[in-house]
Amino acid sequence: MARITVKHRHRQSFDIRVRGYALISDEPVTVGGDDEGPTPTELMVAGLAACAADEAVKCLAAIGERFEPTEVGADFDWDSEGCRITSIRLEVTVPDVISTSARNDVLQAMQSCPARKMLAEPPSVEYGFRVGGAPMVLGPGLDGGSWPKEPPPDVDSQD
Repeated sequence: MARITVKHRHRQSFDIRVRGYALISDEPVTVGGDDEGPTPTELMVAGLAACAADEAVKCLAAIGERFEPTEVGADFDWDSEGCRITSIRLEVTVPDVISTSARNDVLQAMQSCPARKMLAEPPSVEYGFRVGGAPMVLGPGLDGGSWPKEPPPDVDSQD
């Protein structure tokens, strides 16, 4: 199993370590953070866009099309009442005009990325709790109840 660690820095700011790479996640000032990095929700959408971009580039390379620069933009809608993303739109920009067949191949490749598969068929998620080094697996939502309330993503960056 792969290990990612998230360590509290201050307020709502966190250091994230992924295979030795450092990231920061934070909330916007409007919801009590210092806006030192993307929100966790934005990181999830960014991961989906990066996964789709990776698959698009691999597909273009495999069919002999030019792929530099390829770009994937991601837009999402936030439901404040439900505290969740309701829709995501990914748009790929390729450097040259490509055939309809190649476009279909790229779109199929983007839809087959592991991050999208994870959204379509969610993995099981267990929660653990450690106090003084003694682990205890608790299950979904820590007490078996509903998900906790979350603040909206950085609405300041959504023009």
